[in-house]
Amino acid sequence: MKTKMMTTAQRTTADDVVTPAHTGTTHPSTVTNVIALGQQLAEAFGAARALIDRTPTDLEVMVANLRRWYYAHDPAERDRLLWRRFEEARQTHTRLEQAIHVAREALDVERAALGQAHEERDTLATRPLPATIEEEASGIRADAARRYQSVGIECQQRAAAVAELERLLPAPEQALGPLTEAVTRVLEAVGTIDREAFVRRVLESGELEQLRSRFERLRTMANTHAAAIDEWSRRVGRPVRVPRVRFPWPPPAVWDAFLNAPTEAPKLIWDDDPNGSSS
Repeated sequence: MKTKMMTTAQRTTADDVVTPAHTGTTHPSTVTNVIALGQQLAEAFGAARALIDRTPTDLEVMVANLRRWYYAHDPAERDRLLWRRFEEARQTHTRLEQAIHVAREALDVERAALGQAHEERDTLATRPLPATIEEEASGIRADAARRYQSVGIECQQRAAAVAELERLLPAPEQALGPLTEAVTRVLEAVGTIDREAFVRRVLESGELEQLRSRFERLRTMANTHAAAIDEWSRRVGRPVRVPRVRFPWPPPAVWDAFLNAPTEAPKLIWDDDPNGSSS
């Protein structure tokens, strides 16, 4: 599974977690360092499990908790810190996804290399041992015998690496689905608080006369994170429940009359509200 938005420090390849073994063969000359790879996988899996466990399944509970957290922070920092909550959750997902990808790549390499090593060992096994002192002195068959022993050790190492990778992968792979759901719930809660705060700022601004010039900018702000919402709707396989912002004001042609007339405040509209609408 490929992921986007990875930094160089976050990228890990099978070449980063291998140690030297045997050379002079047509198959890969290294055996996966499963200890290092397993540690990376375990760390990513542990962070994923922690996020899953601390993310409420009830969106209302999560929004209430996040709302208290949001208003406890400095107003100048609230929005940045709020969206950092989602970014950190997304990074946890990316980290696990990448660790699984690297482990899967290493497993594919080891399976292929193990098959090639078995073939080489079987070929070497057909060569008889030296029968005379002259043959022994020539070193040709002795080299083949040493190579046979070396390839036998390589087969054992690769078989052990394959078995360990197969043991390590199932739990993280099973956690990827619940983790995706948890990250999506974080996005839903963060988006809800962000838009609630936007509506509150409009209500408390007392600057209705200036709202006409700010209308397009505010609408853009309300939809700034539409791409993230669309992406995680696709990942989780369902629409993300983030309320839209409703602007019940009339079109620009009647703004002059509108400024002197009573009007409604912006409202949060949920997509699952049968009477809801947006503009």
